[in-house]
Amino acid sequence: MTLPKAITFDCFGTLIDWESEIQKFFSQILKRYDIENADVVALQRHWENIQFDYIQEAYHPYKEVLKTTLPMAFRDYGYPFSPKDCLEFSESMGKWQPFPDTRDALLELKKYTKIALITNTDDSIISETVKQIGVEFDQIITAEQAGVYKPNHKGFYLAWERLGLEKSEVLHAGFGFKYDVVPATELGVDSCWINRYGEVRPANVKETYLVGDMRTFALMVKGMAE
Repeated sequence: MTLPKAITFDCFGTLIDWESEIQKFFSQILKRYDIENADVVALQRHWENIQFDYIQEAYHPYKEVLKTTLPMAFRDYGYPFSPKDCLEFSESMGKWQPFPDTRDALLELKKYTKIALITNTDDSIISETVKQIGVEFDQIITAEQAGVYKPNHKGFYLAWERLGLEKSEVLHAGFGFKYDVVPATELGVDSCWINRYGEVRPANVKETYLVGDMRTFALMVKGMAE
């Protein structure tokens, strides 16, 4: 295993606890309408599938994506919502919290290599998110900058260009298999699937490395450096 000169990361779901934060927000909305014991895990996963399909279409800022796709998911489940709920959801993303292992793992990785983000979000959101993480990245590529969302390849090319590296010198790490592992594989880039929930591989694609959390990933990279 060769130490990469840079590691590009997915952010939401890999570094930020994306699923729990969305589920928490949906629960708060439903409680406003006295809806208890809803299956917010199923609702969140249904919403994610809707937003994945939506972002494959013409580019829209991610705040607009959040505002537009919440009603789609809630209507499918017959749940009430208001325009205020949609607006608050679209404004909440930058405040979502990192996983407990994120900050320490990134600080450890910075001892050995550059770190960068390729993230499906807006510049204004990621600037808030980086404050939540508390670690400086060498480069940050957003969907806003690329004009498209992953799994489109453009963000990857932008990252390599700005890092001044060839793709053979970079490792891409992410939780989202179809957002990250699949396009990295298509591009011939080494990848690490950070499979935090022990999910079954959803496609006939094989990542280069597989770990269950960021702490283990940092230990793996440290081993490459020794």
